[in-house]
Amino acid sequence: MIRQLLLLTICFIALMGCEEETYYPPGLYGYQVERLISGGEEKVWALTGLEVDGQNQNIEGCANAVELHVYEGLTAINVYQVTTCEVPDTLYYGEMTASEAGASAPNEHVFTDSLLFENGAVSYVIVKEVTSLRLKFDRYIGGKKSTYQWAAR
Repeated sequence: MIRQLLLLTICFIALMGCEEETYYPPGLYGYQVERLISGGEEKVWALTGLEVDGQNQNIEGCANAVELHVYEGLTAINVYQVTTCEVPDTLYYGEMTASEAGASAPNEHVFTDSLLFENGAVSYVIVKEVTSLRLKFDRYIGGKKSTYQWAAR
């Protein structure tokens, strides 16, 4: 009995190790992800957490009071990162579109895992979670992985 229980436990652990980690709600379409992030026309996200190479960063103070400003554009969504100080420092992420599976997939418009940017300072970010209230993504800067957590304002 103990041997069977041990074997069952090992099988369970092995199966859990093979499970792919997916945080964002699966089965969303690209346009649904874009709508969650933009709120339809315009939405502001406040930075609530930052981790660089697995280390939590202090986000207290003016220099780290960062917001994402997301606007509906003509062909895509425009994303700006704004530092909310007296003299704001603005970084244009670019014109965002949500990645989609493509023609080779059974449903080509289903969101895969990333936000793609053109004509800006950011190429892409990997989405970990997106809801109407929370956004979490990984961005790779200079060989470092940074995980940003945002809350809708």
